[in-house]
Amino acid sequence: MEKTLWILIIFLAIGLTKTANILILLPLPLYSHTNTFLPIFKELATRGHNITMVSPYPQKQILPNWTDITIDISIFKIFMDETIKEFMSHNVYLFYFAFWRFCSNVMELAYQDKNLQKLIHSEELSYDLLILEPFFAQESLIAFGHKMNVPVIALHPISLSPWPAHLSGNEFSLSLSPNYRTGYTSRMTLTQRLDNTFINLIEFFTAYFLYLPQQEKLMEDYMVYPGYKNRPPILDMLKNVSLTLIDYHHSVGYVNPLQPNTIPVGGLSLKHADQLPKDLKDIIEESNSAVIYLSFGSHVSGGDVSAKILKALLEAFEKLDQRVLMKWENVNIANKPKNVEIRKWFPQPSVLAHPNVHLFISHGGLHGITEASFYGVPILGIPFFSDQEYNLRFVEQLGTGLTLLQKDVSKDSLLNAIHELLNNSSYRETALKRSQIVNDRPHSALESAVYWVEYVLRHEGARHLRPARLDLSIHQLLLFDIMLLFSFTVVIITLIIVVCIKCSFLLLTKMKNRSKKNM
Repeated sequence: MEKTLWILIIFLAIGLTKTANILILLPLPLYSHTNTFLPIFKELATRGHNITMVSPYPQKQILPNWTDITIDISIFKIFMDETIKEFMSHNVYLFYFAFWRFCSNVMELAYQDKNLQKLIHSEELSYDLLILEPFFAQESLIAFGHKMNVPVIALHPISLSPWPAHLSGNEFSLSLSPNYRTGYTSRMTLTQRLDNTFINLIEFFTAYFLYLPQQEKLMEDYMVYPGYKNRPPILDMLKNVSLTLIDYHHSVGYVNPLQPNTIPVGGLSLKHADQLPKDLKDIIEESNSAVIYLSFGSHVSGGDVSAKILKALLEAFEKLDQRVLMKWENVNIANKPKNVEIRKWFPQPSVLAHPNVHLFISHGGLHGITEASFYGVPILGIPFFSDQEYNLRFVEQLGTGLTLLQKDVSKDSLLNAIHELLNNSSYRETALKRSQIVNDRPHSALESAVYWVEYVLRHEGARHLRPARLDLSIHQLLLFDIMLLFSFTVVIITLIIVVCIKCSFLLLTKMKNRSKKNM
């Protein structure tokens, strides 16, 4: 009944929303980011909105109400290959210095694309809404909102950390919210909270004082169009975003408070799985025992995995009775065990949905964890970089999986973890319970996302959702003015007390001297 009511509300909202021209600006070669939110864009086009998408990933098939403006992905290739390896080698304290440098450099590369340049200099842009990813390497593109004078919706591909939380007007608890670079859980010890606070402060202050000026310079150098001299500072425009859609949901992440202008839409790709190809279905169903599926996602290629880890994986798999499905770029791996089926691609949701698949070996990407949680499959995680350990520690805290850091991966450690996850029924039972939670929503993530996009259109930017927190300066936000006033008050009161004591002492001394003279 509740779901039916929600569907009726959505259809009513559709009737009240006029079709709009929407510019989607995602020029960076971040396939997983683009692909995450693609269902929203396609659904908007299905509902009659005219979509223009700027990205390195044009649609393979012609879609109604859809125009692709393609960014040349080749300009990024060498840079991205080198950068991924650099990220994997940095410790957590130096990560943000490397990350902010990457963000500025990759955005400068994007500005070299001729199609993006045409868009910047065009005087014929006619759009009603701009959708982009302004809190992740693309802050300078926020100027398009000023150029076209339209509302802006932000996309964010991971849970909020201090910098995007600040820009979107959300609180970020240093005592409860682990930074995604730490690998801590929401149950931190004193030393972990101290370390977490330090890392969060590194992120915030390096972003504010080091990174933001770099993005502002990019904006001044490349976002040159009629009227650009009158635009506000970049921080003001970033804080004027109408709505933020984040790839997050409390069922597969730590619970955090969110402002009304921030909508969690994690699980956009979740749906009933398609039928498995016959040959793959036969492989899974002919197995005499549980099936294990391995995938390290789209960002981690076989070349990024050390020879030591690959050797340990193959040696461990050889000792197993279970069939192993292994997603790997090189299908001709030497010494491949007979029980291992290697392919460049598997239909992951369909594989995880099969009841014979009892274990998912993953790098800890958010989408893989979300899909495994949706279908109730325990996870053995081997994180490589970014938020992967953070995601996997949440899985461990839930009791639906285990984590092996790269330095701890060996044939024996893999076998111990695999046997524990397959033979200890509590992991499977907890995963199936979590699946019920993930599936228990009044409406889908896609329905929610599309509703709120059209909400912004109906209410011309929905400025009433904007929290007053966004109007605070950094010294007000961090209570520096309050602390200064408090310190000043304490100093003044202390001085008054000292002066009073001193005056009292002098007065007493004089009185004693007078009494001596009188005697």
